[in-house]
Amino acid sequence: MRTILYVFLISSLSIPAQNHEKLVESTIVAKELRIQDNVERVLYDYTQSDEMGLIKMHAPLGWSEPIIKAKFEIRGIVLKGLLGLEYENGEQHIRSSDGFVIPKNTLVRIFNAGEEELILIEVLKPAYKKEFVKEYRRF
Repeated sequence: MRTILYVFLISSLSIPAQNHEKLVESTIVAKELRIQDNVERVLYDYTQSDEMGLIKMHAPLGWSEPIIKAKFEIRGIVLKGLLGLEYENGEQHIRSSDGFVIPKNTLVRIFNAGEEELILIEVLKPAYKKEFVKEYRRF
């Protein structure tokens, strides 16, 4: 009897547990946005809440944003190309496979500093809202 109980216990542990919960849909379909700065760039917006924005950006050779100050932090990873960040006291270049952080309320001009298309992922905390960004003519 003990042997039968032992075999039953061991065999029941080896049977995978049945999950009766419904599978949660995890796919996010991006909204494609075309933005005209000095040249057109394309954003793929995966944002799902006001707490955090998630964007993939494709910017052509020669692209530049105006000088801005954003009320959100921008973190990102350069997937292809060379990202340029111009500040009042200098310029920084971020290469492909490197990450970057732009603290909120930082005066910055973001641009394609390379010789090819720039592709990057940006995480915005909180998410982008037009009223959170102010443009400037100079530093």
